[in-house]
Amino acid sequence: MERIVIGVDGSAASRSALAWVAERCGRHPVEVDVIHVSRHAGSGPDDPLVVAEQILRDATPGQVVRVHPVDGPVAQTLGEESADADLLVIGVDPAHPVRAALGGWLPVRVIGRTRAPLCIVPAGWAPRPGHRVTVGWEDDLSSTEALTFAATEALSTDGRLRVVHAWHLPEPVADGAVALLVRPDHVLQEHRELLDAAVQTLERRFPTLHVEAELTRASAAEALARHSETASMTVIGTHRDGVLAGGYLGSVAQDLLWRTGCPVVVVPASSFPPRGR
Repeated sequence: MERIVIGVDGSAASRSALAWVAERCGRHPVEVDVIHVSRHAGSGPDDPLVVAEQILRDATPGQVVRVHPVDGPVAQTLGEESADADLLVIGVDPAHPVRAALGGWLPVRVIGRTRAPLCIVPAGWAPRPGHRVTVGWEDDLSSTEALTFAATEALSTDGRLRVVHAWHLPEPVADGAVALLVRPDHVLQEHRELLDAAVQTLERRFPTLHVEAELTRASAAEALARHSETASMTVIGTHRDGVLAGGYLGSVAQDLLWRTGCPVVVVPASSFPPRGR
């Protein structure tokens, strides 16, 4: 049975994350642990844990829900509480990027500290029937688990998966006045062959999966955002280093959340351990 850990704080984004989890509970058996990280644990009707438990039980009668008021740094605590989970879920409000940045951009900090895939649900989320799972693929070790996660998700819904690979010309390597010149057609062919090989491997592992592949010359965020209107979920991998610097340098996850209304799932690569481990 799948085990989900969801972090709640009573915000609109948190309620959207709860709605997403509730919808998932209606599709297959799930155990849910609800975490509220706060120094001031409450017990009244407006307490985020009370509200979350009621929402989940109302959506799926008999749903297994455990609530946990905990204290500690939010990102670190969520990472620790979800160490053995199949999925960690949080909400975010993309309409207020400045507020998110001032708050330390929680998703970026959580990504660096969790072993479980992190699903970031935007405020205002609503189900998208008929839309497909979209996954961004990179030709390195950061995408291996992301492809597997996305394929499994696609099979649990409509059996269709869109694999998007963004490519660009390598940066010129300059030594004084000398620069390395490359042929775009050669670079394109190389990326096409790599993507075809990845898709063939995926189809061998999941023979009933219908895979659609797209190769596009753009940034990863831009390539994935183009499909935001028809994606039920966007899945990306991470090698963590770039994500940890994301508060200053930008990351695919951040860029996507400002531009898409669907949940973004960041699947950590096991080759790159969580921060501090």
